[in-house]
Amino acid sequence: MSFAGYYKLSSYCLFAAGFLAVAATGALGPIALMLCGSVLVAGAFIDTARLRRALPGWVVNGVTLACLPACYLDFKLQSHSLLISALHLILFVAGIRLLTRHSDRDYAYLYLLSFGALLAAAALTIHLIFLVCLLLFLAAGISSLILLEMNRSATRALIGGMIQPVVVPRSLRGTGFDLFASFPTRAVAVLTLVLAASIIALAVPLFFLLPRVSSHVHHPAASQTVIISGFSETVELGAIGRIKESNELVMKVKVDVPSSQLPPELKWRGIALDHFDGRSWSRSRSDRNQIPTQAGYFKLQEAAQGTDVIVQTFLLQPIATDIVFGSHRVLAVSSDLGWIGRDASDNIFSLTQRTSATRYSVVSDITRPDPRLIATHPGPPPRDIELFCLQLPQEDPRVAGLARRVTAGADTRYDKARALESFLRASYGYSLELKGTPNSPDPLAMFLFEVRRGHCEYFATAMAVMLRQLGIPSRLINGFRAGELNRLSEHWTVRQSDAHSWVEAWFPPYGWVEFDPTPAEPESHTPAFLKTIASLVDALDLWWSDDVVNFDVRKQSRAIQAGRDSLENLRLAARGYVRAAGQGLGTQLVGLRAPQWVFSPTGILAASMAALLLVGIFLCRRPSILRRLRHVLGGRRSRHDQHAVIVGFYANAVDILRRHGLERRRCQTPTEFARDLPREPFGEALAALTVIYNRIRFGQLAHEGDLAQARDLLRSLRIAKRQNRI
Repeated sequence: MSFAGYYKLSSYCLFAAGFLAVAATGALGPIALMLCGSVLVAGAFIDTARLRRALPGWVVNGVTLACLPACYLDFKLQSHSLLISALHLILFVAGIRLLTRHSDRDYAYLYLLSFGALLAAAALTIHLIFLVCLLLFLAAGISSLILLEMNRSATRALIGGMIQPVVVPRSLRGTGFDLFASFPTRAVAVLTLVLAASIIALAVPLFFLLPRVSSHVHHPAASQTVIISGFSETVELGAIGRIKESNELVMKVKVDVPSSQLPPELKWRGIALDHFDGRSWSRSRSDRNQIPTQAGYFKLQEAAQGTDVIVQTFLLQPIATDIVFGSHRVLAVSSDLGWIGRDASDNIFSLTQRTSATRYSVVSDITRPDPRLIATHPGPPPRDIELFCLQLPQEDPRVAGLARRVTAGADTRYDKARALESFLRASYGYSLELKGTPNSPDPLAMFLFEVRRGHCEYFATAMAVMLRQLGIPSRLINGFRAGELNRLSEHWTVRQSDAHSWVEAWFPPYGWVEFDPTPAEPESHTPAFLKTIASLVDALDLWWSDDVVNFDVRKQSRAIQAGRDSLENLRLAARGYVRAAGQGLGTQLVGLRAPQWVFSPTGILAASMAALLLVGIFLCRRPSILRRLRHVLGGRRSRHDQHAVIVGFYANAVDILRRHGLERRRCQTPTEFARDLPREPFGEALAALTVIYNRIRFGQLAHEGDLAQARDLLRSLRIAKRQNRI
């Protein structure tokens, strides 16, 4: 490839990176995208230098100046956004320069405009495609700047008469010594990639080490809010159409425990609807009580019902609702949302509808109810539950008769609910469309006795109404299924097609218990390699959104602390290795034969004085080394160093036990964990180490000798590991 061809290709990659980054934001309409794409393609084929010579200079300058009032009108009449108007201005000016470029100065202007477009895109999107555009811009920018300087230097040399362009024979082409020979494309490409990789390698540590100025990243407003089909704050039977047609992304959810430890029918609860008028469900109470924050969380429950507590991190797309989603039963919500309120039906709301991407965490108790603990003959439910969750409209008497027939063989109220759930799953079919009379006066009876096929709203309504016929308080829940699990990053991708409805019924002492009477849907048969590619892209997108875009102060602190702990553990391990090697070397030297005078008092004294003299001379010239050596070899330790080392010893001990199947659960304190372990051969050592750890970890001072005792206890655990006793 010639120099001119490679120069043009590199420059166009730079322009395209800025344009694609802007196009990926969705801020440009179809007309703007078509015009910008047409200008980009036309500029690659027309003779721009000839067009520039044909147009008077005042025409080009006048059209460029006309962009300013056009930008103002765009802001006032069309976009109503200063950022979008500035983006339109950048693209318009870039299009004029692209079609009339003829000199290196025009290329330099285009580079700056492309950089401005990339900056604007950074303020408008957090999508993974921006990372691709950024890497393309970096590589093309390095290459273009190198070639720009080469072209400018060659042009100055030609004008000054210092070189003469010649056409060399084909056998000599490729040397790169003249502009008309074959250009060393491969060498320049390799140089560009090496420089780009070096820049990234230098930038990554700075990204992690530079202090963060806020606790979380502000996400820009989206150009269009997603309206979720199949999810709303009211449900009307027959009104929801094809709820599975759209694959629009709604959220991504990451859970802090492996998917194998989660229930098979995990759901993201949205809103509870308790009033049914025969055709539709709605909320009977709309009052919201503000929840105060405690230690960075909004606390919603006083205690968990069991030990199955999970933490979910939601990356929620802009959607037309202010509902806060979370797995049932929600204990706390992170303060990232700024403000949340809760109504009498345990629905959680943020301050306003989210017009920007949102990240927050939810702590939930997913403990499954034990049927043996559910009261067989409970007393009356609370007054508000009895008033609002047992209400029934005038309806077909066959519904109550069906409920009594299905549950005739059940002994307890909980067994009756399970019987209804199993009956609906086994006796009715799932369908995206409900056939029959659209305006039937009783759509539930039509579903149960005529059509016998429907989607999740009909199944949930049927179970909720029949539970109320049996005197069991119930309500309908709107939310989402867990979604598709990405095995690479262990996160759930939730789309509009995962919108779902199910039932909650009141059973003391657990309170509201979930039931899902909707039959399972058939799984789609997607080729394995397509699933793998989609999972890889999805995992990369989650990494970009969660670990790069949302890399805030808390994550930076955790990363720095983890690095410090790793370095401390490495230092201690190296120190132990050196000490062990020294002891082994001394044992071997004892057996060596040496002249008698070497071990005489005179010889030992002379050797010691010579060694001390050399060390003293060296340390006098380097006093800082003396202080550092004293610290490394275990001289006087500060109180903070002792605390950090002992905490590291305890973490190492827990890690040793975890690798052998003895893992500490989230609900266990260090003392409970040590108490539950068998006493021999390692239980007593961990119990003693736990006492030291608790004393220095939670505010009390370390005692003299704690460090040595903790080191000995950790060593005993490691010896037990090597002897295969754990």
